[in-house]
Amino acid sequence: MVLLRTAKNNEKMVVIERTKKIKPTETTPSAKTITTIMGTKVKGSSDIKQEKITREEALNLYTNTLNFNVISRYDPAIKQLLCNTSHCVLYNFNDETEEWVKSDFQGTLALYIREFKVPSSKSSPPTYQDLQNLFCYGVILLNRTNPECFSLGLLPNKVSSHFFPNGLNDSSILEMDVELNDNLIIIRNLLGEIYGLWVFNENDRIKLFKSIEFCLNSDANVE
Repeated sequence: MVLLRTAKNNEKMVVIERTKKIKPTETTPSAKTITTIMGTKVKGSSDIKQEKITREEALNLYTNTLNFNVISRYDPAIKQLLCNTSHCVLYNFNDETEEWVKSDFQGTLALYIREFKVPSSKSSPPTYQDLQNLFCYGVILLNRTNPECFSLGLLPNKVSSHFFPNGLNDSSILEMDVELNDNLIIIRNLLGEIYGLWVFNENDRIKLFKSIEFCLNSDANVE
């Protein structure tokens, strides 16, 4: 503000005030700009939400960790847990009577990814032990009735047909099969053995079937 004395009027000083305007510069934000910035700042802080884990998620995490640790005792080659269900009963198919026979295996069942080893010798046909090391996936039923557990290796069909073009030991069984029949997930392995998995939870049953089907039809590269 600049004060200018211009004249005397009746011996009184007349003071004329003139306001000097300040031109806004690039470093001087306007009130509107400040409001916008503050608004953005407040909005940004309100959008920050604290990550919370539900009780169900915590229980699932604990269960998966526990299952992983238990499975690693039976199969040290376990790499990643894909899915599991809390209650499953194993049935064996009797070829002579063509009937399902309930086994003594029942409990928690899990499907997981395995660390596999490709057969080193290319001159001789792969052996049964080579097949055990080649399994890319595994199914295990942690038995509640006795310490013995049931396990089954899974191999993508493209891999099995590549390493076993005539089947294991020329058995002519080139691929593993899986199908969902009523309440049973039916699996046939490369030895021709047929197993039925009865899963209590329907959603788990469908999820497990689709997961096994995906594993057998996957394009795993093991060369």
